Amino acid sequence: MLSRAVILTGIFAAYAVGSLAGGHFLSKIMYNTDVRLVGSGNAGTMNVFRNLGIAAGIMTFIWDTAKGFLVVAMGLKGGGVELGVLMALAAVAGHNWPLYWRFQGGKGLATSLGVALAVYPAAVLPGAALLGLLTFLTRNTDLATILTFSALPIYFWWREGPGWYFAFGLGLAAIMLLRHRLLVISLFHNLHKGR
Repeated sequence: MLSRAVILTGIFAAYAVGSLAGGHFLSKIMYNTDVRLVGSGNAGTMNVFRNLGIAAGIMTFIWDTAKGFLVVAMGLKGGGVELGVLMALAAVAGHNWPLYWRFQGGKGLATSLGVALAVYPAAVLPGAALLGLLTFLTRNTDLATILTFSALPIYFWWREGPGWYFAFGLGLAAIMLLRHRLLVISLFHNLHKGR
């Protein structure tokens, strides 16, 4: 049984590392600009790719994926699946709402990929396939992301039943819904108007 101090330390460390958004550092180093001042204003891969180029986008993706994977790998090694899952969710939250950048980060896809590769790699391929299919059908990446992540708790319940993996899926879904809350509110508003 992990002590409360170990769990809290792991969560804080993961959040702090998750807050190190690659887009912020790379935009400063490569272009002497703040990525939050261009395009959509977030520090994620897609905004960097669209506004600062392919090289910066690829490096941002690698950075944000790697930080998620490495943080969770340490959590799994030091405290098993319980600590790994909690640190995974903290790392994604840190990326989305970074401590160092006035809580203005990315949308969490690359970091979510990294933590998923560490926690439950078998979920990555079907998740990516579903995201790709929904993006093709809806022509809306944000909507496809919401739908894909909303399916994660169902997937983990089906594969593993209740437990830490289900909590992982539920936590990622909640973080993604909160990150895309304006779109979620708009969807509910449109559904209500259509009745």
